[in-house]
Amino acid sequence: MRITRTLAMVAAVALVGGCSDDTTGIPSNVEIFQATLNGANEFPALPAATTATGSATITVLGHVISWQVEVENINNVSAGHIHFGAAGASGGVMVPINPTAGDYTAKTIIASGSATVADSVLVHMRAGDAYVNIHTSDGTLPGNNTPGDYPNGEIRGQTRKL
Repeated sequence: MRITRTLAMVAAVALVGGCSDDTTGIPSNVEIFQATLNGANEFPALPAATTATGSATITVLGHVISWQVEVENINNVSAGHIHFGAAGASGGVMVPINPTAGDYTAKTIIASGSATVADSVLVHMRAGDAYVNIHTSDGTLPGNNTPGDYPNGEIRGQTRKL
């Protein structure tokens, strides 16, 4: 997965023609965003507490974003997205992050990838109006709204620029 991310970054640099920092080799115009994911950040509030947590790192170079999402103590991962929306508000999906479905007790990277995005995605991220959301489902509808079965999202984190 790291090779995919590295290749995407190299391709983006070649397309954008970014300048690099002389000491790190990292293009000077790379933006880095982070999100801390937990159940307390979900909106509307979860009816039952979850012990699931996670983190997301998103890099931006030109119109190419790359992400890596790590979680722990979460069951029945079914979907994940980068949404637009301020803290305490729900918003639509901007970018699907395609996490690997499953149960994770130890810290595990469940999603990494990259995509070329529209200006609107970058505007929301730079304004602090974007969040990462990980959804869970036990496969029985309707959801019973307990940890491991939150189809609307079990853990969420607002992105912030570093």
